[in-house]
Amino acid sequence: MELADSAVKKALSAGATEAEAYVQRINNVSVTFQDKIENIRTVESTGIGLSVAVGKKTAVYSTSILDEKEIDEAAKKAVKIAKVASEDSRWKHFNKQFGKTSVEGCYDKKLENPDYKEITETLISAVSCMKAFDKRVRPTRSFLFTALENVSVGNSYRESIERKATEVAVYLTTKVEEAGMNSTGAEHQQARTWKEIKFDDLATKAAEKAVKYLKAKVIPSTKMPVIIRNQIFANLLGIFLSGPINADWVQKGRSPMTGKLGKQVASQNVELIDDGTMPGGFSTRPFDDEGHPTQRTPIIEKGVLKNYLYDTYTALQDNVESTGNATKSIGYWTRPQPTPSNLVLKPEKTSLEEIVQQTEKGLYVEQTIGEWLSNPVSGNLNATVTHGFLIENGRETQPVNGVIIAANFHELLMSGIQMIGNDPRSSMGLGAGATVYSPTIKLAELTIAGK
Repeated sequence: MELADSAVKKALSAGATEAEAYVQRINNVSVTFQDKIENIRTVESTGIGLSVAVGKKTAVYSTSILDEKEIDEAAKKAVKIAKVASEDSRWKHFNKQFGKTSVEGCYDKKLENPDYKEITETLISAVSCMKAFDKRVRPTRSFLFTALENVSVGNSYRESIERKATEVAVYLTTKVEEAGMNSTGAEHQQARTWKEIKFDDLATKAAEKAVKYLKAKVIPSTKMPVIIRNQIFANLLGIFLSGPINADWVQKGRSPMTGKLGKQVASQNVELIDDGTMPGGFSTRPFDDEGHPTQRTPIIEKGVLKNYLYDTYTALQDNVESTGNATKSIGYWTRPQPTPSNLVLKPEKTSLEEIVQQTEKGLYVEQTIGEWLSNPVSGNLNATVTHGFLIENGRETQPVNGVIIAANFHELLMSGIQMIGNDPRSSMGLGAGATVYSPTIKLAELTIAGK
């Protein structure tokens, strides 16, 4: 923690009127594997991002060398850059409300010293499960990542505070080929502790998916109800809402949610919460990247927009408190931006099986690509279904691929959600910004572009 405090003092001595230091240390283990372990790589990275203000002129300077001489030089350069920067008329001050919220399930001591023998045995077991499911299944390039992170934040108003966190993420892929046909299957999971990852179960599901979709085909273009699997709808929520509920987007007039606080933006069965304190949440932390305590913030209640998400800078513009969402999503060298932590769509009681049974005709979407090219401002959704099933008379019948689903997402939120499942799972956030949790969703009607 002393390093952050020292950097702040050096910046003030160099002529800053205010300063803030963010120090990050990360130990990463990444494993690439297929039939066997191909590569195990361990990387240790450190860095400091030093933000300074000289009156209303601000700057950020960073370095990955954390010795006394380099920090002294970084402080002088940050102040030098700030002095020639343009004034920011909106600038007020850095965060003054430091503190830690009590959080649980975010640190796994086991990951302090990774057991490479256990990692290897676990992944080889997962590969064996893929092969055992069906002799046609071939494991393809898969990945495991673990991270141990230590962050300290301090500024000219408060001494630094520190947090520690761990992360584990695995992505398993398989392939099946037969009689000129081929299909893939993939499963992923992310968690804060090693024991939460169910490697063999994920491997079996990935193999099952590859076999199940071997005879998938394109269906004719139509409009019909669509059931979207939990993790896929979580991805969509992240794409279409992470920016629009961000106060920076709102203040710059970029958000379709601008001016809609207290107004209906979704159907009454939609309850959306940003929970930075969620036990074991992949983006849970005791304080944000400015040192502000995290919290649980209602975003949408019974379809009504209740709050935007703030960091200190945007909160001061609206004369409100920060919601503890300041995040350096790209890295320690950037300015923080208000970003969702764990964005959670509240589940209801209906299972996926019951949703399918109550659908006379529709499409079940299990996996997509290309949704990241959709437009969160206009709401235009386009995604290609790589794994889906036609539903007829409450049963999955024909496997489907190669069709495009399209709609306006904001209109779907307002009137298109028919059913909400009971099976929340997270998107693959990998810590770079928001993690979104969603159950399976049934939408009233989407346009399907097929043959």
